[in-house]
Amino acid sequence: MRPLPARFTAAVAIAAALCVAAATVVAGGLVGGPLHRFAVGPADQSLLWAALAGFGVVVLAQLARLRVRAGEGHARLAWGEAAMVVLCVNLPPALVPFAVLAGVAVAHSVLHLVDARGGRHRTARDLLFSVSALTVAGSCSVAVVTAIQPVYDRPLTPRAIAALCAGAVVYYLIAILLVSLHVSAVRGGTLRATFAAMLSSKLLMVIGNVVAGLVVVWACATNALLLLLLPPVLWLLHQFYGNRLREDDDRRTWRDFAEATRDLNRLDESDAAESGIAGAKRLFGASAARVVLAGGRTYGDAVDEPAVTRALVVGGATVGELRLAGVPQLRSRDHMLAAYGDALAAALHDAITQDALRSMSERTTYDAVHDPLTGLYNRVALLTRGNAQLARRSPGDPVALVLLDINDFKEVNNALGHTAGDEVLKVIARRVADAGNAGDLLARLGGDEFAVLVTDLAAGGEDLALAAAVERARKLGAQIAAPMRIDGVALSKEPSVGVVVAAAGEVDLTELLRRADIAMYQAKHGGQPVAWYDPARDDASTDRLALLAELREALAAGEQLSLELQPAVALGPVFGPGKAARGKEPGGEITSVEALLRWQHPRRGRLAPGQFLPVVEASELIGPLTHWVLDRALGLAAGWRRAGLAVPVAVNISARSLAERQLPETIDELLSRYRLPAELLILEITETVMLSSSPVIDDVLARIRRLGVQLAVDDFGTGFSSFTVLTRLPVQEVKIDREFVAQMSDLPKAEAIVRATVDLARRLGLRVVAEGVEHPAQRSALTELGCSAAQGFLFHPPMSPDRLVAVLRERRQVQRRHLRAEGTG
Repeated sequence: MRPLPARFTAAVAIAAALCVAAATVVAGGLVGGPLHRFAVGPADQSLLWAALAGFGVVVLAQLARLRVRAGEGHARLAWGEAAMVVLCVNLPPALVPFAVLAGVAVAHSVLHLVDARGGRHRTARDLLFSVSALTVAGSCSVAVVTAIQPVYDRPLTPRAIAALCAGAVVYYLIAILLVSLHVSAVRGGTLRATFAAMLSSKLLMVIGNVVAGLVVVWACATNALLLLLLPPVLWLLHQFYGNRLREDDDRRTWRDFAEATRDLNRLDESDAAESGIAGAKRLFGASAARVVLAGGRTYGDAVDEPAVTRALVVGGATVGELRLAGVPQLRSRDHMLAAYGDALAAALHDAITQDALRSMSERTTYDAVHDPLTGLYNRVALLTRGNAQLARRSPGDPVALVLLDINDFKEVNNALGHTAGDEVLKVIARRVADAGNAGDLLARLGGDEFAVLVTDLAAGGEDLALAAAVERARKLGAQIAAPMRIDGVALSKEPSVGVVVAAAGEVDLTELLRRADIAMYQAKHGGQPVAWYDPARDDASTDRLALLAELREALAAGEQLSLELQPAVALGPVFGPGKAARGKEPGGEITSVEALLRWQHPRRGRLAPGQFLPVVEASELIGPLTHWVLDRALGLAAGWRRAGLAVPVAVNISARSLAERQLPETIDELLSRYRLPAELLILEITETVMLSSSPVIDDVLARIRRLGVQLAVDDFGTGFSSFTVLTRLPVQEVKIDREFVAQMSDLPKAEAIVRATVDLARRLGLRVVAEGVEHPAQRSALTELGCSAAQGFLFHPPMSPDRLVAVLRERRQVQRRHLRAEGTG
C-alpha cells in the first residue's frame, strides 16, 4: 500500500488541531472554572458523566464498522452520524470536538492493533489522518447544528431535528470527501469516482444513522429503560447495512469481473498477460501482480513473498501461474479467483497458440521462397519477385540476369561426400551475396546453379549496359573461384557464367532465364568463364517469330483455336454414405468451369497453353487472343444459362491484358451482347499481378469489380506475399496451386500452407478451390481441412463444350434423384 502523502495528512491534522483549539477556548468558560478544582459539584459531575458517555458512544460507533468498495480501493463506514446526533444533544458544543477526538483516537488505535495482528498494516500517518479527518468532520457538524438551532439542554423541536439532520449530513459529506481523498491517493483511481462510490454506498446508512441517533435521544428523554430495546434493533440494522453493502459490492465486483475477462480476449501473448495483470489488480485489490508462463517468460510486477498463487491450467496442460501480493480478504473471493484464473489461462493459451501459428505461417512462407541450404531465394521466388521488380522499372530501363553453373561440381561430392558438397555451396552462396549490390535479387535455382538479377545498371544504351553486366559477372566468377578450405582440403571451383541484358517491359523473367541459360551453356561448351546472350545464336527466337505469325493466322481463321472446359466440384458427398456415381469419387455440384485454351496447329500438332502463351504475352497478340477467349467463354456460358444449366465460367487473364485500359469496356460489351450476369464470369489472376504496384492495373481491376465480375487468385501459394493479397484486394475465390496439393501427404510444409490458406480464406469469407486433385486421399484431406471445392482428374478432365453440357445435365438429374430419395425434392 502506498503511504498517504505527508502534506495532505499534515493539512488535515492542522485543521483538526485548529478545531480542537477553538473548542478549547470556548470550553474554557464552561468547565475551566469548575473542573480545575478537586471539588466537583453535582452539575459538573453530570456534565462529566455526559462527556464520558459521549466518548463511549463515539468509540462504539467507530468500532462497529462496515467495509465497502470505493473506486480502486476500499473504505470502512461507521455509525458516526448517529454518534454526532447524540453528542450534539447531550454535550455543550465546545465539548463535542474533544469527545470526537478522544473517541476516534481510542477506537482507531484498537482497530490499528487488530489490523496489525491480522496482517494488514496501517502506518502511524494513516492513523493520524483518520483521527484528524473525523475530528474535523465532527467539529464542522456541531458548528452547523449550533448555527441553525442550539440543541444542547433544550427541547427537541422540529427545527432542532432539522438542525441535527443538517449537522449529520455535513459530517457525512466532509468525512466522505476526506476519506475519498485518502483512498484515491493510496489505492489509485480518480477522486470523483471514489467519492461517488462512497456517497452512493452510505446514503441509506446515513438516513438510518440519523434516525437511530434521534431514537436514542428520544429514549433518553422519555424513559432511559427504552435504551435496553435498542441493541437488538441496532444489531438488525447493522446486519441489514452489511448485507446491502455486500450485495452492492458483489454486484460491482462481478461487473468488474465481466469487464476484466472480456478484456482478456487478445491475440498477442504480452497483451493478454498485461490485461490479466491489470484485471487481477482491479478485482482483488492486489498491490502487485505477476504472470509466469510455463516457458519461463514473465510479465508484470516483482512479487515478494508471501504471495497468493493460482495455477493457470487449460485442459490439464499448465500454461503458467498468476501471483498476487498485498491482497486483502481474498478468502471470500476464492471462487472468483478460480474463475478468473481459468479465463486468464484460456486467454493466454489462445494467445500463445496464435503466436505459434503466426510464427509457423511466417516460417512456412519463408521456407516457400527460400532455399533451405543457402538461405538465398529459390526459383519460385526469383520468378515472382523478379517479375515484380521488372514491373516496377520504367519501360526501357536496362536489366541483367547473371546465371552461374559450377563446373564439375560432382567431383566434390564424389571425392569428399555430399556434406562437403553442401559446405561448398554455402561458401559460394556467401560469396555471391557479398559480391551483390543492395538492389540485386540473389537465388539458388537448384543443384549448383545460382542467379543474380541486376536492376541498377546505368542508362546509356544496351551496349554499355551489357559491358557493365559482363564486367560484374567476371568479378563474381573470380570471387567464386577463389580457393576455399573444406574439411581440411583446399579446393577451387570455377563457374560458367551466362549474362543477358534486356529492357524492362520487353520480356519477363522466364524469358530472361531462358536466354541466360543459353548464354551459360555457350560459356560452358566454349571453355569461356563468361558468355553473353546473342540472339543470332538462339534457335528458339526464330521459331518464336514464326509461332507468332502462325497464331495471327489462327486468330483470323478461328478454326485452329478451341476451348476445353474443366469443372470445379464442391467437396462433400451428395449420393449418400458409401455411394458414388458410376465409380467416380462422390462430390457435390459443379461450382464453376475453367476455360482452357487449346491450339490444334496444322504442323506442330495439339499445343497446350504453356507452349505458346509465354511467347504471345510478350507480343501485341495478347490483346486479340484475350478477346477471342472471353468472347468464346461468355458465349458458351450464355448457352448453358439458356438451357437451365447456369454455371460461372473462369478465364485466365495475364498481366499484359490487365495493362490494357479498355479491358473493362470489352468485358462489359461482351456481357451485354450475351445478356449474361456479370457474376457468372470469374477472372483468374496470379497473385503477383494482384500485388502489382502499377496504377493502370489497379484501375482496371477496380473497374472490373464495379461491373460485378468475380476475381480469383490463381496458383495461390507460389508468390512471395501470398497472404497479403487476400486482405489487400476484393477477391472472391482462392485457387491453391497444384504443387502444394500434390505434396500434401509427403511434405508437412505443403500441408501447412494448404491448411493456413483454407483457414484464412474461410475467415475472410472466400471460396477455396484446390487444383490438380488426382487421388481420393487428396480429396479426403482437403475435405477434412474445410476446402470449398476441388478441380482435377479425380473428378473431371478437361473436356469439350458438348461433353460438358452432358455432364452438367447428368449431375442435375443425379442431384434431383438424390433429393427425391431423401424426401426433399
